[in-house]
Amino acid sequence: MVFGTRIVEIGLFAEIGAVRPGRSTPYSLTVPFDRLPISGVSGVYHVGVSVLAQNEDGRDFNADARIDTVIPLLPRNDSAIQPTKVVTLIPLTAPVLRQRDGDFLDDSLVGALTAGGRLHNVLAFAAEAPPRSLHLVIDPALHHAVRAMARGYVVQTAAEAAQGDPGRPGSGQREAADWLAELDEIAADQRLSLMPWGGPDASGLAAAGMPGVVEAAVLASRSYATRHDLNEALIGWQTNGASTRRGLSVTRRAGTSVQVVAEDSLTRLVEQDSYPPAVVSLPTQSGPLTALVVRGDIAGEPLRADTPAIQFRQYLLAEATVRSLIDDPEARHAVFAVPFQWDPGLVAGDVDIEQAYTYPAVEPRTGDAVAGKAPTPYVGQVEATDSAPPLPTGVLSAIASLRNNGRIFTGMLTDNERAVDDLNEELGVAGSSAWRWRPVAGEAMIRQHSARLAKQIAKVTVTGPTFVALSSKRGPFPLTVTNGLKVPITVRLDVEPQNPALRIDPIDAVELEAGQRRDVQVTSRTDGSGLTEVRVRLSTPDDRQFGSPWNFKVRTTQFGLVIWIAMGVGAAVLFGAAAIRIHSRIRGSRASPRSESAAS
Repeated sequence: MVFGTRIVEIGLFAEIGAVRPGRSTPYSLTVPFDRLPISGVSGVYHVGVSVLAQNEDGRDFNADARIDTVIPLLPRNDSAIQPTKVVTLIPLTAPVLRQRDGDFLDDSLVGALTAGGRLHNVLAFAAEAPPRSLHLVIDPALHHAVRAMARGYVVQTAAEAAQGDPGRPGSGQREAADWLAELDEIAADQRLSLMPWGGPDASGLAAAGMPGVVEAAVLASRSYATRHDLNEALIGWQTNGASTRRGLSVTRRAGTSVQVVAEDSLTRLVEQDSYPPAVVSLPTQSGPLTALVVRGDIAGEPLRADTPAIQFRQYLLAEATVRSLIDDPEARHAVFAVPFQWDPGLVAGDVDIEQAYTYPAVEPRTGDAVAGKAPTPYVGQVEATDSAPPLPTGVLSAIASLRNNGRIFTGMLTDNERAVDDLNEELGVAGSSAWRWRPVAGEAMIRQHSARLAKQIAKVTVTGPTFVALSSKRGPFPLTVTNGLKVPITVRLDVEPQNPALRIDPIDAVELEAGQRRDVQVTSRTDGSGLTEVRVRLSTPDDRQFGSPWNFKVRTTQFGLVIWIAMGVGAAVLFGAAAIRIHSRIRGSRASPRSESAAS
C-alpha cells in the first residue's frame, strides 16, 4: 500500500544493499526541502519512509516495512510566533521490594539501572535536554533504594529469611552509583520534585477508608526531602494521572503542592480547539482544588510506554507548532506527561532533544509554574477510567494490619521520631499502585513487615496476681510490666473490672528502660461485697490497646454500719457479763472467812 505521495526519483532514495538474515543495516536518507511534495503552508506534515525489498523473484512497489513521523513547518518570520508554554513531566518510578531491615527481596532493580535498562534510558534522554526544560518527578522510595544499593546491599528472599539464610550480596552497586551520579547532574539543570513515598494509590486507599496511608506517604517524602536537601514541594501524581475526586482531595489535604489528573478522568471536560485546558479547578468538600491536566496522547498519537525518544520529540514539536498558530491564548499552554513505565529506547541519548526545547514554537515551563495560572472551572465526575485493576482486597487487608501494628509499635516508644519516619515509608510502599499488577508479591511483603512489628509488640507484657481479696473499702494489688524490647517505652495500664462497683484509682503512665521489668501498685475502691473478674491490658499513651490481657478475680467483703453496731453491742454485752461474773467472784471470796468465824 502506498503511503502519501511517494518520491522515487533517482538520488532521493537510499539504496541499502543486501541485508543478511537476523542482521540490521543503518541508513541515511536526505531529501531537499524544495523537492518535498508539500504546500509550504505553516503547520505539521506527516512524513513516512517505506522499504522496498526484492529477492530472486524480483520486487514490487508494495512496502515491506514502513516508519512515519510528523514534521512541523513554521513561517519564515518566526519572530511573530507566540510559543506554546510546554510542561514536560517525566516520572521516575519502579516497584521496590525490600524487607523491614532494608535487605532487598530480589535484584530486579539492577536491570532497570543498567545501560539499556528503562531507568537508565530515561536519564540518557533527560541528559540531552537544555536546562530548565524538563520536570522530573521521582518516587523517593526509589531514590532511597538506589542510594542503599550504591553503598552495598544484600538480597534475601522471603524464603531465605524464613530459614535464617543470610542471603547474598547484591550485584548492582556500581550501576546504582552511576545512576545516582547521572541523576544529580541532571537535577542541577532540571526541575526535580518528589511524589508521595511509594506512589500510593490515593484513589483506592480513599475508597477503602485509609486516607492515613496517603498522609503517611506525604510525610515520609517531606522528611526525606529535608534530610537530603531536596525540593519539598511535592507533586500528587497517581499512576498516569488516573484519579478520583476523593483521591485528589486526600492527596492535596495530605500536603502535596501540585496535583496531576488525567484528562480521561475528567469525563465531562469540554475541550477548546481540540485541546483540554492545562489547569482546572475542581470543587471538593474541603474547597476548590487546582490540578494540571495531562493527556494520554500527543499530536493525536498515543503516548505509550514504548514510544521512542525520537517520536516523542517529533510529536511534541508538532503539537506545540499547531497550538502556537491558534489565536486562543489558552491553547498555548500544554502539559505533556510520559507514562510511568516509559522507556525511550536504547538510543535515547543520541536523540537531539535540545532541538525540541529551543524550537521557536516551544517555551519550556515547570509544572508548578503553570499550576499558578488561572484555572478553568470543571464541574462533573472525576473517575479513574484507566483499565488498571484495583488494589486487591488481600493487599488492602495487609495494609490495614501493617497500619494498626505500626501505630501501636511507634506509639509505645518513648523516642519514636525515627520509628515514625520508618513506618511512614513502609505505609507509602504498602499503598503503592504497583501492587495492582503484582498483588501476590506486594501482599507477601506487606504481611511480612506487619508480622515483624507484631513480634516486637508481643515483647511488652503485663502480668499480676490470679486472685485478690479485699476486706475494706480501699486496697492495693500489684501488676508487673515487662519491656522485652531494646529501646525505652512508655505505656499505660487499662484496668477494667467487670463489676462497676469496683473502681480503680487513676494510674500514671509507666516508663521502662530497655529490658526493664517494673512492679506497679494499683489502688482499688469499693462499696459492696462479692466476686468480680478484672481485666488488665496495656495501651499506648494515645490509647491504642495491645497485647494479651491479664485476667484475675477480686473478692471484696464489706461490713455495713448496722453490722458494726450490732457487733459493738454484742462485744459490750459480752465484756459486761464477764465483768459482772468476775466482780461477783471477788465479792464471794471476801465473805467466806467471816461466815466460818460466825459458825465457830
